[in-house]
Amino acid sequence: MRYLIKQATLLPLLFFIPVFVAGFLVPDYDLIKQHGSEITVTSFETAKLIINTGAILTGLSCIILAFGIIVNFKKYYVLSGLIAVFGVSMVSNGIYPMGTLMHGFYGIGLTLMIIPFIACYELKNEDVKKVFFKISLISGFIIFIYLWSMLVGLDPANYRGLTQRLASLFIFGWLAYLAFQFYKLLPVKD
Repeated sequence: MRYLIKQATLLPLLFFIPVFVAGFLVPDYDLIKQHGSEITVTSFETAKLIINTGAILTGLSCIILAFGIIVNFKKYYVLSGLIAVFGVSMVSNGIYPMGTLMHGFYGIGLTLMIIPFIACYELKNEDVKKVFFKISLISGFIIFIYLWSMLVGLDPANYRGLTQRLASLFIFGWLAYLAFQFYKLLPVKD
């Protein structure tokens, strides 16, 4: 059951590899100017399959992480629930094309904005190094600012792809880091 948590340390790879591979398969796609989801509205079926598979696998990894936290620790229900909700939104991104309300499942992925802060609260009494809290707070603020700037239209149009990639480093990098921290909290088995 430990691997339910450990598998999530691969989240950045599950997200980034499909985005870059699919992006290279679409002529005129610009990784700096365009969101990854824009590939889902092209006519390039192989690229769409790759990007959608990546989104679904990323979402499933988050859901499995949430389940693994509950199974292994029997607590952290709020944190796990929010991670699972974000996972569902990622799966929805892989099933529905950009521009539909179901892409992102009506915006429930915005729960991501509070997950790092909830993690700090729920892990405050655990044997976690202080650097975890600093990294979580910095990541949380960057994630919050990025999602907020997208919602209010402040994400620069010519750099939407770049800002998405940078924010995704914090999103999926932090989730992988969280999984690693939970994995370290598990009792060592002989």
